[in-house]
Amino acid sequence: MANLHEIPPFPNPGVRLIKEDAHVAIWEEVFEPGKPTLPHRHMRDYVAAYPHGGELTIIPLAGEPEEFTTLVGEIQESTSAKDGVRLVFSAGAMIHGRVPAEGTAHYAVNEGQQPTLMILTEIRAVFSAVRPLVGSGSWHPIRQNSAPEWWQPSSKGT
Repeated sequence: MANLHEIPPFPNPGVRLIKEDAHVAIWEEVFEPGKPTLPHRHMRDYVAAYPHGGELTIIPLAGEPEEFTTLVGEIQESTSAKDGVRLVFSAGAMIHGRVPAEGTAHYAVNEGQQPTLMILTEIRAVFSAVRPLVGSGSWHPIRQNSAPEWWQPSSKGT
């Protein structure tokens, strides 16, 4: 395996920054069929959304691999020929990528027939599991594993 710190950090060239502040960085990336990304490393957890669905194979290069948790939608997972993980996302699917403390490096390939759009939110700050109700002086838990209503995939097709 390669040295983790010799692999360039995410994002790769061509990835578009949508928003960035002290808490998050939001990126847009389109994976063209058959075209692998450049090797890159992640140092922070992220949430990735696939508004139109798609396919990606993640091939680890250095460090321990991420752990993927499905937040919304359907994701089929299988192993690939290169010791990677092949993921097939339904429209509107979202995953949480838990990155090991020392980081991880990989590259990705779209093995499907259509481009795959990904919106990746890199988590730069850790938030509390509870937050105050405005003006109430009380606390309530943040709902886990829920997506906004506008994110639910349409049953009418796209």
